[in-house]
Amino acid sequence: MGKKEVNRNIYLSHWDAIRYWQAPFIDAYFDLNDLRGGNIHMTVFDYKARRRKKGYRIHCCTLDVPAKYLCHDERTGIHVVAPALAYLQVVSDLDEHERILLGKLLCAYPDGMYSEPLVTVKELLVCAEEMKWHRGRKKALNALKYVKDGCNSPREALIHMLLSLPHALGGANLQDLVMNYEIRVAPGLLAPGESGVYYADYVLPEEKILIEFNSRTYHSSREAREADERRARILQLNGYDVYSLTTEQVEDPVELQRVVDEISHVRLGRRRRIRARRFWEMRLRLQALLTDRPPSAEVAGDVDRYMAYCDEREARLEWERHSVMGLFLGPIRWGFAKWKWNRDMLRRVAAEVRQSLAVGRQLGERIYRRSYPARSVPIGAPG
Repeated sequence: MGKKEVNRNIYLSHWDAIRYWQAPFIDAYFDLNDLRGGNIHMTVFDYKARRRKKGYRIHCCTLDVPAKYLCHDERTGIHVVAPALAYLQVVSDLDEHERILLGKLLCAYPDGMYSEPLVTVKELLVCAEEMKWHRGRKKALNALKYVKDGCNSPREALIHMLLSLPHALGGANLQDLVMNYEIRVAPGLLAPGESGVYYADYVLPEEKILIEFNSRTYHSSREAREADERRARILQLNGYDVYSLTTEQVEDPVELQRVVDEISHVRLGRRRRIRARRFWEMRLRLQALLTDRPPSAEVAGDVDRYMAYCDEREARLEWERHSVMGLFLGPIRWGFAKWKWNRDMLRRVAAEVRQSLAVGRQLGERIYRRSYPARSVPIGAPG
Protein backbone atom coordinates (compact mmCIF):
# COMPACT_ATOMS: atom_id res chain seq x y z
CA MET A 1 0.00 0.00 0.00
CA GLY A 2 1.49 3.32 -1.11
CA LYS A 3 2.31 6.10 1.27
CA LYS A 4 -0.36 8.81 1.53
CA GLU A 5 0.57 12.02 -0.27
CA VAL A 6 1.18 14.93 2.10
CA ASN A 7 -0.61 18.21 1.36
CA ARG A 8 1.85 21.02 2.15
CA ASN A 9 -0.24 23.81 0.62
CA ILE A 10 -1.47 26.75 2.70
CA TYR A 11 -5.17 27.50 2.19
CA LEU A 12 -7.05 30.74 2.66
CA SER A 13 -9.72 29.85 5.22
CA HIS A 14 -12.31 30.95 7.79
CA TRP A 15 -13.63 34.51 7.27
CA ASP A 16 -11.03 35.23 4.59
CA ALA A 17 -12.43 32.35 2.54
CA ILE A 18 -15.97 33.74 3.03
CA ARG A 19 -14.70 37.08 1.72
CA TYR A 20 -12.83 35.44 -1.17
CA TRP A 21 -15.98 33.65 -2.37
CA GLN A 22 -17.93 36.92 -2.15
CA ALA A 23 -20.87 35.51 -0.21
CA PRO A 24 -24.04 37.43 -1.21
CA PHE A 25 -25.13 40.27 1.10
CA ILE A 26 -22.57 39.23 3.72
CA ASP A 27 -21.61 42.82 4.58
CA ALA A 28 -25.21 43.69 5.48
CA TYR A 29 -25.03 41.88 8.83
CA PHE A 30 -21.43 40.75 9.36
CA ASP A 31 -18.40 42.98 9.91
CA LEU A 32 -15.74 40.80 8.31
CA ASN A 33 -12.88 43.06 9.38
CA ASP A 34 -13.93 42.75 13.01
CA LEU A 35 -14.51 38.99 12.77
CA ARG A 36 -11.09 38.46 11.18
CA GLY A 37 -9.47 40.13 14.17
CA GLY A 38 -6.94 42.02 12.05
CA ASN A 39 -5.34 38.83 10.73
CA ILE A 40 -5.42 36.84 7.51
CA HIS A 41 -6.59 33.32 8.34
CA MET A 42 -4.87 30.39 6.65
CA THR A 43 -5.17 26.63 7.22
CA VAL A 44 -2.57 23.92 6.68
CA PHE A 45 -3.20 20.19 6.66
CA ASP A 46 0.29 19.08 7.67
CA TYR A 47 1.89 20.19 10.92
CA LYS A 48 5.28 20.76 9.24
CA ALA A 49 3.70 23.33 6.92
CA ARG A 50 2.93 25.69 9.80
CA ARG A 51 4.63 29.08 9.72
CA ARG A 52 4.68 32.16 11.94
CA LYS A 53 4.17 35.41 10.13
CA LYS A 54 3.03 38.79 11.36
CA GLY A 55 -0.53 39.59 10.32
CA TYR A 56 -1.37 35.93 9.65
CA ARG A 57 -3.09 33.34 11.80
CA ILE A 58 -2.20 29.81 10.72
CA HIS A 59 -4.61 27.01 11.70
CA CYS A 60 -3.61 23.37 11.52
CA CYS A 61 -6.24 20.77 10.60
CA THR A 62 -5.27 17.11 11.02
CA LEU A 63 -8.58 15.70 9.79
CA ASP A 64 -8.86 13.80 6.53
CA VAL A 65 -10.49 16.50 4.36
CA PRO A 66 -11.99 15.40 1.00
CA ALA A 67 -10.28 17.00 -1.99
CA LYS A 68 -13.54 18.63 -3.16
CA TYR A 69 -13.33 21.05 -0.20
CA LEU A 70 -9.81 22.21 -1.11
CA CYS A 71 -9.80 24.52 -4.12
CA HIS A 72 -7.05 26.05 -6.23
CA ASP A 73 -7.50 29.18 -8.34
CA GLU A 74 -5.16 28.56 -11.27
CA ARG A 75 -5.49 32.16 -12.45
CA THR A 76 -4.20 33.69 -9.20
CA GLY A 77 -2.45 30.69 -7.72
CA ILE A 78 -4.46 30.98 -4.49
CA HIS A 79 -5.41 27.89 -2.52
CA VAL A 80 -8.70 28.36 -0.68
CA VAL A 81 -11.14 26.13 1.21
CA ALA A 82 -14.60 25.63 -0.30
CA PRO A 83 -17.54 27.70 1.06
CA ALA A 84 -19.05 24.66 2.81
CA LEU A 85 -15.85 24.01 4.76
CA ALA A 86 -15.41 27.72 5.52
CA TYR A 87 -18.90 27.68 7.08
CA LEU A 88 -17.84 24.88 9.41
CA GLN A 89 -14.72 26.81 10.37
CA VAL A 90 -16.51 30.03 11.38
CA VAL A 91 -19.75 28.88 13.04
CA SER A 92 -18.07 28.72 16.44
CA ASP A 93 -17.51 32.50 16.26
CA LEU A 94 -21.27 33.17 16.06
CA ASP A 95 -24.39 32.80 18.18
CA GLU A 96 -27.40 30.65 17.22
CA HIS A 97 -29.15 33.24 15.07
CA GLU A 98 -26.00 34.39 13.30
CA ARG A 99 -25.16 30.80 12.32
CA ILE A 100 -28.59 30.40 10.73
CA LEU A 101 -28.38 33.79 9.02
CA LEU A 102 -24.90 33.09 7.61
CA GLY A 103 -26.12 29.78 6.22
CA LYS A 104 -29.05 31.50 4.50
CA LEU A 105 -26.78 34.15 2.97
CA LEU A 106 -24.31 31.55 1.67
CA CYS A 107 -27.25 29.82 -0.06
CA ALA A 108 -28.78 33.06 -1.37
CA TYR A 109 -29.24 34.05 -4.99
CA PRO A 110 -26.48 36.62 -5.70
CA ASP A 111 -28.16 38.27 -8.71
CA GLY A 112 -31.85 37.47 -8.63
CA MET A 113 -33.97 34.34 -8.86
CA TYR A 114 -32.28 32.91 -11.95
CA SER A 115 -28.68 33.21 -10.72
CA GLU A 116 -26.69 30.33 -9.28
CA PRO A 117 -26.17 30.27 -5.50
CA LEU A 118 -22.67 29.93 -4.10
CA VAL A 119 -23.64 26.76 -2.25
CA THR A 120 -26.84 24.90 -1.34
CA VAL A 121 -28.19 23.73 2.00
CA LYS A 122 -27.72 20.13 0.87
CA GLU A 123 -24.02 20.76 0.16
CA LEU A 124 -23.56 22.39 3.57
CA LEU A 125 -25.20 19.41 5.23
CA VAL A 126 -23.10 16.89 3.31
CA CYS A 127 -19.91 18.72 4.31
CA ALA A 128 -20.93 18.83 7.99
CA GLU A 129 -21.79 15.12 7.95
CA GLU A 130 -18.54 14.14 6.22
CA MET A 131 -16.29 16.24 8.45
CA LYS A 132 -16.60 14.12 11.58
CA TRP A 133 -14.72 15.41 14.64
CA HIS A 134 -14.56 18.94 13.24
CA ARG A 135 -15.12 21.38 16.12
CA GLY A 136 -17.83 23.30 14.27
CA ARG A 137 -19.74 20.24 13.09
CA LYS A 138 -22.33 19.99 15.88
CA LYS A 139 -23.15 23.70 15.85
CA ALA A 140 -23.39 23.70 12.06
CA LEU A 141 -25.76 20.71 12.00
CA ASN A 142 -28.00 22.35 14.63
CA ALA A 143 -28.11 25.61 12.64
CA LEU A 144 -28.69 23.93 9.27
CA LYS A 145 -32.00 22.48 10.52
CA TYR A 146 -33.41 25.98 10.01
CA VAL A 147 -31.49 27.12 6.91
CA LYS A 148 -33.45 27.20 3.65
CA ASP A 149 -32.47 27.80 0.03
CA GLY A 150 -33.99 30.61 -1.99
CA CYS A 151 -33.08 33.80 -0.14
CA ASN A 152 -33.11 36.90 -2.37
CA SER A 153 -32.06 39.65 0.08
CA PRO A 154 -30.67 39.94 3.62
CA ARG A 155 -33.89 41.45 5.01
CA GLU A 156 -35.85 38.60 3.43
CA ALA A 157 -33.66 36.07 5.26
CA LEU A 158 -34.25 37.72 8.64
CA ILE A 159 -38.02 37.95 8.17
CA HIS A 160 -38.06 34.26 7.28
CA MET A 161 -36.23 33.58 10.55
CA LEU A 162 -38.76 35.67 12.50
CA LEU A 163 -41.66 33.76 10.99
CA SER A 164 -40.35 30.19 10.77
CA LEU A 165 -38.01 29.60 13.72
CA PRO A 166 -39.45 27.71 16.70
CA HIS A 167 -40.36 29.52 19.90
CA ALA A 168 -37.15 28.23 21.52
CA LEU A 169 -35.24 30.47 19.08
CA GLY A 170 -37.65 33.42 19.31
CA GLY A 171 -39.55 32.79 16.07
CA ALA A 172 -43.26 32.57 15.28
CA ASN A 173 -43.10 28.78 14.73
CA LEU A 174 -44.61 28.83 11.21
CA GLN A 175 -42.70 25.74 10.16
CA ASP A 176 -42.41 24.61 6.51
CA LEU A 177 -42.46 28.25 5.36
CA VAL A 178 -40.85 28.45 1.90
CA MET A 179 -39.11 31.52 0.48
CA ASN A 180 -39.68 32.72 -3.10
CA TYR A 181 -42.16 29.97 -3.90
CA GLU A 182 -43.13 29.61 -7.55
CA ILE A 183 -46.86 29.83 -8.25
CA ARG A 184 -48.35 29.24 -11.71
CA VAL A 185 -51.64 31.03 -12.23
CA ALA A 186 -54.45 29.81 -14.46
CA PRO A 187 -54.33 31.63 -17.88
CA GLY A 188 -57.93 32.83 -17.57
CA LEU A 189 -57.01 35.07 -14.62
CA LEU A 190 -54.24 36.94 -16.43
CA ALA A 191 -54.17 40.17 -18.39
CA PRO A 192 -52.67 40.11 -21.91
CA GLY A 193 -48.88 39.91 -21.81
CA GLU A 194 -48.58 38.46 -18.30
CA SER A 195 -46.50 35.31 -17.91
CA GLY A 196 -48.61 33.60 -15.27
CA VAL A 197 -45.61 32.79 -13.07
CA TYR A 198 -45.43 34.49 -9.66
CA TYR A 199 -42.75 34.20 -7.01
CA ALA A 200 -44.30 34.71 -3.60
CA ASP A 201 -42.11 35.91 -0.74
CA TYR A 202 -43.21 33.34 1.85
CA VAL A 203 -45.64 30.45 1.40
CA LEU A 204 -47.04 27.56 3.42
CA PRO A 205 -47.72 25.33 0.38
CA GLU A 206 -49.91 22.72 2.08
CA GLU A 207 -52.17 25.31 3.72
CA LYS A 208 -52.08 27.65 0.67
CA ILE A 209 -51.14 30.61 2.84
CA LEU A 210 -49.05 33.35 1.26
CA ILE A 211 -47.24 36.20 3.02
CA GLU A 212 -45.97 39.14 0.99
CA PHE A 213 -43.40 41.61 2.35
CA ASN A 214 -44.15 45.08 0.99
CA SER A 215 -41.01 46.98 1.89
CA ARG A 216 -40.89 50.72 2.29
CA THR A 217 -38.22 50.97 -0.41
CA TYR A 218 -39.98 49.21 -3.30
CA HIS A 219 -43.69 49.27 -2.45
CA SER A 220 -44.45 52.80 -1.25
CA SER A 221 -45.43 54.42 -4.57
CA ARG A 222 -49.02 54.43 -5.83
CA GLU A 223 -48.11 52.34 -8.88
CA ALA A 224 -46.42 49.71 -6.71
CA ARG A 225 -49.42 49.55 -4.36
CA GLU A 226 -51.82 49.11 -7.27
CA ALA A 227 -49.64 46.32 -8.69
CA ASP A 228 -49.54 44.63 -5.27
CA GLU A 229 -53.33 44.78 -4.97
CA ARG A 230 -53.80 43.29 -8.44
CA ARG A 231 -51.29 40.54 -7.69
CA ALA A 232 -53.06 39.74 -4.39
CA ARG A 233 -56.45 39.51 -6.13
CA ILE A 234 -55.09 37.09 -8.74
CA LEU A 235 -53.48 34.88 -6.10
CA GLN A 236 -56.69 34.87 -4.02
CA LEU A 237 -58.66 33.76 -7.08
CA ASN A 238 -56.07 31.00 -7.45
CA GLY A 239 -56.97 29.67 -3.99
CA TYR A 240 -54.39 31.36 -1.74
CA ASP A 241 -55.00 33.35 1.44
CA VAL A 242 -52.81 36.43 1.06
CA TYR A 243 -51.37 38.34 4.02
CA SER A 244 -49.15 41.39 3.66
CA LEU A 245 -46.38 42.69 5.91
CA THR A 246 -45.02 46.23 5.76
CA THR A 247 -41.63 47.40 7.01
CA GLU A 248 -43.32 49.07 9.98
CA GLN A 249 -45.11 45.85 10.95
CA VAL A 250 -41.95 43.76 10.67
CA GLU A 251 -39.98 46.11 12.91
CA ASP A 252 -42.77 46.36 15.51
CA PRO A 253 -42.89 43.14 17.59
CA VAL A 254 -46.52 43.70 18.63
CA GLU A 255 -47.79 44.38 15.10
CA LEU A 256 -45.89 41.41 13.68
CA GLN A 257 -47.35 39.15 16.34
CA ARG A 258 -50.87 40.32 15.43
CA VAL A 259 -50.36 39.19 11.84
CA VAL A 260 -48.84 35.89 13.00
CA ASP A 261 -51.79 35.32 15.38
CA GLU A 262 -54.21 35.91 12.53
CA ILE A 263 -52.45 33.21 10.52
CA SER A 264 -51.58 30.73 13.25
CA HIS A 265 -54.51 31.05 15.66
CA VAL A 266 -57.40 32.20 13.47
CA ARG A 267 -56.57 30.61 10.10
CA LEU A 268 -54.75 27.43 11.22
CA GLY A 269 -56.54 26.98 14.54
CA ARG A 270 -53.36 26.48 16.57
CA ARG A 271 -53.36 27.09 20.32
CA ARG A 272 -51.28 29.93 21.76
CA ARG A 273 -48.77 28.16 23.98
CA ILE A 274 -45.21 29.10 24.95
CA ARG A 275 -43.18 26.21 26.32
CA ALA A 276 -39.72 27.70 25.78
CA ARG A 277 -38.50 29.80 28.70
CA ARG A 278 -35.92 31.48 26.43
CA PHE A 279 -38.52 32.74 23.96
CA TRP A 280 -38.37 36.41 25.07
CA GLU A 281 -34.56 36.48 25.22
CA MET A 282 -34.21 34.96 21.76
CA ARG A 283 -36.96 37.19 20.33
CA LEU A 284 -35.09 40.25 21.58
CA ARG A 285 -31.90 38.98 19.92
CA LEU A 286 -33.75 38.55 16.63
CA GLN A 287 -35.11 42.07 16.99
CA ALA A 288 -31.58 43.41 17.46
CA LEU A 289 -30.42 41.63 14.30
CA LEU A 290 -33.34 43.17 12.42
CA THR A 291 -33.06 46.80 13.55
CA ASP A 292 -29.73 47.45 15.28
CA ARG A 293 -27.11 48.90 12.94
CA PRO A 294 -23.72 50.47 13.70
CA PRO A 295 -23.38 54.17 12.79
CA SER A 296 -21.93 55.12 9.44
CA ALA A 297 -18.43 56.60 9.30
CA GLU A 298 -19.96 60.02 8.57
CA VAL A 299 -22.15 59.89 11.69
CA ALA A 300 -19.36 58.48 13.90
CA GLY A 301 -17.11 61.38 12.83
CA ASP A 302 -19.57 64.06 13.93
CA VAL A 303 -19.89 64.34 17.71
CA ASP A 304 -23.31 65.95 17.63
CA ARG A 305 -24.78 63.46 15.17
CA TYR A 306 -23.22 60.56 17.03
CA MET A 307 -24.84 61.70 20.29
CA ALA A 308 -28.19 61.88 18.49
CA TYR A 309 -27.63 58.38 17.07
CA CYS A 310 -26.83 56.95 20.52
CA ASP A 311 -29.89 58.54 22.10
CA GLU A 312 -32.18 57.38 19.31
CA ARG A 313 -30.77 53.86 19.62
CA GLU A 314 -31.25 53.75 23.39
CA ALA A 315 -34.84 54.99 23.02
CA ARG A 316 -35.57 52.35 20.38
CA LEU A 317 -34.03 49.55 22.48
CA GLU A 318 -36.11 50.67 25.48
CA TRP A 319 -39.30 50.50 23.42
CA GLU A 320 -38.34 47.11 21.93
CA ARG A 321 -37.65 45.64 25.38
CA HIS A 322 -41.07 46.76 26.58
CA SER A 323 -42.80 45.42 23.43
CA VAL A 324 -41.05 42.03 23.38
CA MET A 325 -41.52 41.34 27.10
CA GLY A 326 -45.25 41.90 26.65
CA LEU A 327 -45.64 39.30 23.88
CA PHE A 328 -48.02 36.46 24.79
CA LEU A 329 -48.71 38.34 28.07
CA GLY A 330 -45.07 37.94 29.13
CA PRO A 331 -43.11 35.25 31.04
CA ILE A 332 -45.33 35.54 34.15
CA ARG A 333 -48.34 34.18 32.23
CA TRP A 334 -46.43 30.99 31.31
CA GLY A 335 -44.63 30.41 34.60
CA PHE A 336 -41.16 31.46 33.42
CA ALA A 337 -40.74 34.62 35.52
CA LYS A 338 -38.33 32.95 37.96
CA TRP A 339 -35.75 32.15 35.31
CA LYS A 340 -32.83 34.56 35.80
CA TRP A 341 -32.84 36.30 32.39
CA ASN A 342 -36.61 36.76 32.40
CA ARG A 343 -36.61 37.96 36.02
CA ASP A 344 -33.84 40.51 35.42
CA MET A 345 -35.43 41.82 32.22
CA LEU A 346 -38.86 42.16 33.83
CA ARG A 347 -37.30 44.20 36.64
CA ARG A 348 -35.46 46.37 34.12
CA VAL A 349 -38.61 47.04 32.10
CA ALA A 350 -40.56 47.88 35.28
CA ALA A 351 -37.82 50.32 36.35
CA GLU A 352 -37.88 52.00 32.92
CA VAL A 353 -41.65 52.38 33.13
CA ARG A 354 -41.40 53.97 36.58
CA GLN A 355 -38.67 56.33 35.43
CA SER A 356 -40.59 57.42 32.33
CA LEU A 357 -43.70 58.11 34.41
CA ALA A 358 -41.67 60.11 36.93
CA VAL A 359 -40.30 62.48 34.28
CA GLY A 360 -43.45 62.53 32.10
CA ARG A 361 -41.82 60.82 29.11
CA GLN A 362 -43.25 58.17 26.80
CA LEU A 363 -41.39 54.86 26.55
CA GLY A 364 -39.15 54.98 23.50
CA GLU A 365 -39.19 58.78 23.32
CA ARG A 366 -35.83 60.37 22.68
CA ILE A 367 -34.32 62.50 25.42
CA TYR A 368 -31.67 64.30 23.37
CA ARG A 369 -32.97 67.11 21.19
CA ARG A 370 -30.62 69.01 18.91
CA SER A 371 -31.71 72.64 18.59
CA TYR A 372 -28.92 73.76 16.26
CA PRO A 373 -27.63 72.52 12.88
CA ALA A 374 -25.16 69.64 12.87
CA ARG A 375 -21.63 70.51 11.79
CA SER A 376 -18.96 68.03 10.82
CA VAL A 377 -16.19 67.95 13.44
CA PRO A 378 -13.63 65.16 13.14
CA ILE A 379 -13.09 63.36 16.43
CA GLY A 380 -9.97 64.72 18.12
CA ALA A 381 -10.08 68.06 16.31
CA PRO A 382 -10.78 71.30 18.22
CA GLY A 383 -14.42 72.40 18.16
